[in-house]
Amino acid sequence: MIGFGASRIGAVLVPYLTLYLVTHLHLSIGTAGQVLAAFGAGWVLGQPLSGAAADRFGRKSTIVISLALTATAYGLLARATTVPELVTLAAAIGLVFDAPRTAITAWIADILTEQQRARGYGLQYWMVNAGAAASGIVGGYLASSHMGWLCTIDALTCLAFALVILALPATRDYLITAPDPVRYRNVLTDRRLLSFTGLSLATLTVYQQMVYGLPLAIHADGLSPAVYGAVNVANAVTVLALQPLLQPLMDRTPPLRTTAVGALAIGLGMGANGLAHGAAAFIGATVVWTLGEMAFCVGAAAYVASLAPDGARGRYLGVWGAAFGGSALAAPLIGAIALNRGSGWLWAGSTVLASLCAAALALQAAGRRPTSA
Repeated sequence: MIGFGASRIGAVLVPYLTLYLVTHLHLSIGTAGQVLAAFGAGWVLGQPLSGAAADRFGRKSTIVISLALTATAYGLLARATTVPELVTLAAAIGLVFDAPRTAITAWIADILTEQQRARGYGLQYWMVNAGAAASGIVGGYLASSHMGWLCTIDALTCLAFALVILALPATRDYLITAPDPVRYRNVLTDRRLLSFTGLSLATLTVYQQMVYGLPLAIHADGLSPAVYGAVNVANAVTVLALQPLLQPLMDRTPPLRTTAVGALAIGLGMGANGLAHGAAAFIGATVVWTLGEMAFCVGAAAYVASLAPDGARGRYLGVWGAAFGGSALAAPLIGAIALNRGSGWLWAGSTVLASLCAAALALQAAGRRPTSA
């Protein structure tokens, strides 16, 4: 788990990809958008593919191979200069960069009981954010003039984590070898999974406004880019400080209820940005939606793992994981439409949408048997 968090330190280039394309390669914003769209599309497709690979070839093999492919793609990206090369590599990175998370999430479900999974996913989430915080520091230092080094750091940390996984002793690792394995056509008939993935997509689209709508709101308020940097620091510090304190409560709460509370907090926190005027107010709103992010991610992973039969956890988590890539594609489109009508539409709409998702999740939790909720 520590190695996985360390590997996220190498996810340095992704948040700074737009900066790299526009300032270092001097591409237009429109062309950079095409590259980012290819990355998002790859992310959407990569999650179901990585889930199938985790079930078919095993968790450990999927993690190692996807890390090696990610390292290769980052290394090639440092040398890419033409738009076709950049689009191809961005799509390739989207396909594989998040695959280890899907396989590890399935692996945690394999080795922990249903009652223990919330704690396992809480630790996974905390380590991911610790790595993300470190990547923000590294990226902020190198992004302006050393983008080649960012690619190198990404590649090396991916390879280092792959070596750590290879060195792990053998553990229980599901492989689909039965004559009639669970295939995606069977997984996609599970209405509980599909409805939950749809609600997750809507909630995560609201959450993704931290990347698209929030910087614009800070700029419109006449504040410097440093305030957005402070928001990201507040996000990381809130997770690192409060998640261990809240974990015992999440352990005792059924995952669907935890997810519903998280969706509501995301909506309230994002909506508070519409009332914020000043750095302190934006940071305060960040603490609220970060608490929601924390509860949503831990609860959702535990719930999806509880739905999946043995040998199909990778596929179930892969279908749900596609909501992350889908939200990265949908958020800028929806955000742009809302902002054209006025910032109030974006933030009020975010609160309404996430609150509706929270209500739907709460209804599902109320209708599910307590022994498996």
